[in-house]
Amino acid sequence: MKSTIRWIPGSNLRGQAVSFGIACALVAGLAHAGWELTPSVTLGTIYSDNVTLAPKGAETSDLILELAPALDARFEGRRLDADIRYRARSLFYRDRDDLDQTYHFLDARTNAELVQDTFFLDAGVGVRQQVIDPSVVIPGETLSGGENLSDEYTAFISPHWTGRVADNLQADVRYVLGAVRYDEGTLTDSDQHVLAALLERTPEAGTLYWALRYRQARVEFEDEDNVTLEQGTGELGIPVTGRTRLILIGGYERNNFLLADGSNAPDDSLWAVGLRSSRGERFEVEVLAGERVFGNTFSLRWVQRAPRWRMVALYDEDFVTYAETRLSIDPRSPESILPGPDLGRAASDVYLRERAQVDLAFDWRRTTASMRVYNERRDYQTREGEEEVRGVDFSIDWLFRPRTSFVLAAGVEETDILGADAEDRLTRLSAGVTQQLGRRTAGSLILARSDRSSDLAEREYTENAIIARLIATF
Repeated sequence: MKSTIRWIPGSNLRGQAVSFGIACALVAGLAHAGWELTPSVTLGTIYSDNVTLAPKGAETSDLILELAPALDARFEGRRLDADIRYRARSLFYRDRDDLDQTYHFLDARTNAELVQDTFFLDAGVGVRQQVIDPSVVIPGETLSGGENLSDEYTAFISPHWTGRVADNLQADVRYVLGAVRYDEGTLTDSDQHVLAALLERTPEAGTLYWALRYRQARVEFEDEDNVTLEQGTGELGIPVTGRTRLILIGGYERNNFLLADGSNAPDDSLWAVGLRSSRGERFEVEVLAGERVFGNTFSLRWVQRAPRWRMVALYDEDFVTYAETRLSIDPRSPESILPGPDLGRAASDVYLRERAQVDLAFDWRRTTASMRVYNERRDYQTREGEEEVRGVDFSIDWLFRPRTSFVLAAGVEETDILGADAEDRLTRLSAGVTQQLGRRTAGSLILARSDRSSDLAEREYTENAIIARLIATF
């Protein structure tokens, strides 16, 4: 489901006019400052035969007007880069005006080089939508969120220092201050303080490699116990061939949170052994197996790039909090790799996350396609219970005529929800055509179907929709 956010319940056309006026003023100011701006607006109509996603026999159909202005803004300076992506989406129902809502999505981030090649400052803010209770109906992209969505606001600021301390010795230190806030009182706000450091011998083919790593993540939940996750490791890479190393890792971890039985969180040593190989940007693979406080552990990172396709396969096991995954930066890594897919509930618990994901992308002369397969299993540490989310997504865009494309998207997601004692399966399928009408205008006609089956009959529903849109870019 695309991330959006409810801004003003029951907003109307007058409110949209005010928002549009503010957006115009913002566009004028940014353009004067040298930004690259791409405004756009989408006008659409949606017919749905089940606007409330009710069980069989209780469906209600309606016609919905969609209005969606957007702005992409990009600035590239000598020492400052910034990227802003903003979307607003209003839905107006013909017969059910109590469902009228406006959603906002914002992803803004910047990177400033304060000292050349040495000291940087990253910052970002986000506005999106969070499901409150995944055990009840979750709306799709075409429909109003009802009472099961909450506004979610995120922000972070992160100074980052990097530099050489010797001819072949590199150091990185990053600090992150982050915050997550919700409008819904049942979801828990949090603040984050994170320190990550790395000291490594610059890797060169055929030479011995070593690295020292440290990270400490402290998450302070409102009206909840604080969580501290700390880990220090030493790493040795022994050349096996010109491009492959034997990797040996040893270290410790200290954690501060309560277990479900009331005892203290586990502290112990850790170790891992494996192989790492790369061929520039075309091929990277790392396979590690070892032992941590929760038992045997395994991790995989495999990246393959070719002119017409690319593949990324990941598997990882680690203690994590949901709050950490909400920031658009992974504060536990100086390299700032994103922490994973947006899955599951907004829990304030520590859980052992076992996450597997494979992403494939293909690009032919007139066709682009992508596929994602994922599985995330959570073993909660501060309360007893497990939950799992697994699924597959697929999309294809085929330019079968000049200016005309056929689009197809499909997905299946299965969930085993904590405390629900039930398994749900959500199947989504959409197909249609898009037509480039002019240099800056396009139209689309899409047929969509959502079907949710469940062990609990009250959570089952089927929805069919017809979506017609006109998109103008300025």
